[in-house]
Amino acid sequence: MGQADDCGVIFRLADDRDIDALCQIESVSFDVDRLNRRAFKRFVGSETARLCVAEIHGVVVGYAVVIFRRNVALARLYSVAVAPDHRRMGIGRALVAQAEDLSLDFGAPILRLEVAQGNKDAIALFHGKGYQEFALYPDYYPDHSDALRMERVLVPHAMRLPSPIQFYHQTLPFTCGPASLMMAMNALDPSVEMDRSLEIALWREATTIFMTSGHGGCGPLGLALAADRRGFAVEVLRSRDGPMFVDSVRKPKSREVVELVHYDFAQQIEQAGIPVSVGPFGVADIENRMREGQMALVLISQYRIYGDKIPHWVVVSGFDDRFVYVTDPDIGDDHDPFTGSDCLSFPILRHEFDLMARYGRDKLQAAVFVRKKAG
Repeated sequence: MGQADDCGVIFRLADDRDIDALCQIESVSFDVDRLNRRAFKRFVGSETARLCVAEIHGVVVGYAVVIFRRNVALARLYSVAVAPDHRRMGIGRALVAQAEDLSLDFGAPILRLEVAQGNKDAIALFHGKGYQEFALYPDYYPDHSDALRMERVLVPHAMRLPSPIQFYHQTLPFTCGPASLMMAMNALDPSVEMDRSLEIALWREATTIFMTSGHGGCGPLGLALAADRRGFAVEVLRSRDGPMFVDSVRKPKSREVVELVHYDFAQQIEQAGIPVSVGPFGVADIENRMREGQMALVLISQYRIYGDKIPHWVVVSGFDDRFVYVTDPDIGDDHDPFTGSDCLSFPILRHEFDLMARYGRDKLQAAVFVRKKAG
């Protein structure tokens, strides 16, 4: 960055003095879903975004925004635009190349994006750069038009991507477990319809009544029972026996409720013949079971991704020599520019995932494995 190309274009990171020009480019480039001044200002100097501009003779003529997640080896090309008078000069293609370099500098070897299905020029540009379509995002834009999801593996010989599972976004803050279970069951049996009715039904069956704040989340035993009732074979791994999260419940009466729910689940697990293994486990244990055709729901701490000390369920959707591929039902808050495409089979370094899959001071671990029953 900072050096001129053959056409005299300089590429550099944006600063606050560029915002007026960026807003002008945005207003003439897009009819809907425009970035506003506040958004550009947020991207300038952000720790989890890079805003690159193309400049000719001191005039900003284009930009590209790349956004990242902490400890996730995936980036998103959030927006790219070139002023009308400077199109057809290769600036857009060069901005995408700059975005790819920024992604690699951040440690993210996969770059994803959404593009309007009717934007043939942009789609052709991305195809020419080696991007592949992997999904359709219906009703993505404010005008209800669809978006193509595309991605490029920037170091293609370093990894083998898994087949993506169908994504389901949890609709409530406390239904990550049910959403993850739905995705796992649907991957094994596509006739399982993923909708909000099933999401809530699974939550009602599997909740631990964990009441530190708001509604209760779901524990491994409840999720295993819910899958078993729907005809799937299930196995549970836990690092320790007894009720989960009970140490976080302050009121004695509330702790008593959590314990009652746990031991009721434990009795039902025993009656159903569901195997439960107690003891520490690692990435290799999860991978070995997945090689046998099982889908894995794993409890992680959101701290290493979002900075929140909250237990959270995700689906493990694949492995390679370097990465664990994770599908996360939580796409973030309304102001977070990430979407489902960023949460679908995104890569996390194996050692990082091993740290992530331990919750709290006690390094609590839990996983639920789901597979089709034999015959």
